[in-house]
Amino acid sequence: MPSTDSLAPGSADGARLLKIGVLAVLVLGCAIPLAINIVDPDLWGHVRYGQEWIADGKLPRTTTHSFTAEGYPWINHENLAELAFAWGFDRLGVYPMLVVKCLWGLAILASMAWVATKRGVHPVVAWLLLLLVAQALQAFFPMRPQLLSFAWFAAVMVCCDRAFCRMHDQRDGAPSGEVRLGWLVPLPALVIGWVNSHGGFALGVGVAGVLLIGRMIELLTIRGRASWPTQAGIALTGLSCLAALLVNPYGAGLLTWLYYDMSLPRPEISEWAAPVPGNPVFTPFVTLQLVALVSLVGTRRRRDWTHVVILALTCWQSWLHLRHVAFFALMCGFWLPEHVQSTLARLRGEPKPDGRPERAKAAPVWLRGALGAAVLVAITAESWALANRLSDFPVYRSRYPVDVMQFMVDRRMKGNLVVNFNWAQYALAALAPDVKVSFDGRCRTCYPQELHDMTFDFLVGDQMGHRYRDPSSGPIDVRRALDHMNPDMVLVDRTYRPCTPLMEELSSGDDPPWTLLYSNQRAALYGRTSKYGDPASPDYMPPELRRPDERLLQARFQWPALPDRSLAEELDAAEEAVVRQPASFSPPLGATN
Repeated sequence: MPSTDSLAPGSADGARLLKIGVLAVLVLGCAIPLAINIVDPDLWGHVRYGQEWIADGKLPRTTTHSFTAEGYPWINHENLAELAFAWGFDRLGVYPMLVVKCLWGLAILASMAWVATKRGVHPVVAWLLLLLVAQALQAFFPMRPQLLSFAWFAAVMVCCDRAFCRMHDQRDGAPSGEVRLGWLVPLPALVIGWVNSHGGFALGVGVAGVLLIGRMIELLTIRGRASWPTQAGIALTGLSCLAALLVNPYGAGLLTWLYYDMSLPRPEISEWAAPVPGNPVFTPFVTLQLVALVSLVGTRRRRDWTHVVILALTCWQSWLHLRHVAFFALMCGFWLPEHVQSTLARLRGEPKPDGRPERAKAAPVWLRGALGAAVLVAITAESWALANRLSDFPVYRSRYPVDVMQFMVDRRMKGNLVVNFNWAQYALAALAPDVKVSFDGRCRTCYPQELHDMTFDFLVGDQMGHRYRDPSSGPIDVRRALDHMNPDMVLVDRTYRPCTPLMEELSSGDDPPWTLLYSNQRAALYGRTSKYGDPASPDYMPPELRRPDERLLQARFQWPALPDRSLAEELDAAEEAVVRQPASFSPPLGATN
């Protein structure tokens, strides 16, 4: 056991501990953004679809939980992710899943650090760059299927790096051209997993294809015709990856659908918009670009022009669609560390004439002690912040219609619901099987473009700058969604125009077609008057049971924030007791309220 003096700040062991502490600060700093605990609107749906597949034992082939697209083909490209989410939340629980997500992200960054150290990069330099990479990834790290996409991409990058890392090693004054083809063998299997997990496989396979082609060109310049056997192995790997794309439940149908979907604009989805100032990802993205540019210009290491070309193309795409920023960040994490270290070394000064770098003077003991104390404070603060994120998965009443869901369950409302796009998968998870929705976040995977256009006609009307609309859908009609297949209920986000004033208009007057049943500052629920406003209807809801203009408290629930069905069950039990009792029996006071 080392003595107390050996652990003093000025000792070798103390310096080693200080370096370990600095690394811990950097790793924890990376963990905090990866532990982001914002609830994604689609998470309810992802978990529900996976649960239903597990329960039924088979993959649904047509649209579920929808009254407008029953029987319409469903091309689900996120099956493995949804199975993983369903299994994880059912077996592990909510908060362990948050921990798993954070560790998942750290494992991806650790693979980058491992590759960097294999290339001679100091761990502190690698994790310092990864701190910026983690900040750029934060906005893309809620609980979503794209987490699997990032992991598959990282695995592909590691395999490619290890396969070609010796290609430019010098032998007899020339590049060796050595390729370790064994590292490319797993690529087709990785593609099979990826194509069944998330649509990001399209970008990943494209990047891998350009990388392999670039390496083949380099091999040709290095070894000429002697490289043909190796090039054949690389080409076979690439063709196997393309064939692996067909190993999915839909075969070539998935690729056909993807081509169709990618050919259409998606301005309604924020991740397909261009990054702009004020967007959470904008500053980390711009900073990462500057770091990439400076390090590639200032480096003394050999620049890999295949990497440079891919980085440039991905950066260009990221300026068009911010969802590509995540992949740009991942590439920077794998390909920049050695250039960052080289540039930093160059900025520190030229080496001595004998080729050795100038030895840094040892810091005073008091300074090392102060640094050690600062490291301990930083680790404590980061651990506290990380623990807070990993123990909280909030669903805010001011963002999601938690109160409306509870109201609908308490009143045992059933039927077909027109609902805001971002709330639909919460609604189907909270209200199924009693309620079906008109449209949800699965979009074109299981809904025709006509329904897509109809929904956004209702939500945003003629705000064409924020949407794409097929010309064959005819003129914009904000009321069409209210008439299509005669829905029973409408739930609107009151921040949307023109649907909010439209529903207010349709629920006022002497004989309104819609009746306001519940509202607060954020949400409003309407029922068709013939069903909920007509005393002769079996589903009639008297005014005293309606809840217009409820005050929305700034409270939050923990995910999944599904309705408590105990009151509805009590009402059902009370009604059943009434049926079984003699006519003179009276239900308990308040049982029907």
